[in-house]
Amino acid sequence: MDKLAKAPEALSQPDLWGAGIKTVAMLSIVVAVLIVVLFLIKRFVYNRPGFVQGGLIDMISLYHVSPKERIGLVDVAGEKLVIGITPEKITCLTQITNPEVDNKIDQARQGKVGKGLFKKILNASVEDRSDPDDQ
Repeated sequence: MDKLAKAPEALSQPDLWGAGIKTVAMLSIVVAVLIVVLFLIKRFVYNRPGFVQGGLIDMISLYHVSPKERIGLVDVAGEKLVIGITPEKITCLTQITNPEVDNKIDQARQGKVGKGLFKKILNASVEDRSDPDDQ
């Protein structure tokens, strides 16, 4: 009978500290595994050619026209393309075939410091067209 008398006391006082520590430990393990998996994905998936600069496809510059529309300058295996990007589709606007413009892009890429490369290239092209000495 003594065992039955002690049983209700044991059931009425659960070990909350032990359960809390186990819960926090399991949560920490899950978060650590998630961080390791994300690190491995970043390391092995994004280090392939095509994902990094110097691969076959290189995003030279990107200009935001509106919050969901952009104009991009892309180098694909040595050919430079101007593309329009919207949430629904990607459109090739033009291919840069003029050697002078191609040289300007290469010079701007070598001296690239931070953002605004596409804007600099576009402004330089517009200034050259409106230059009164050429007319």
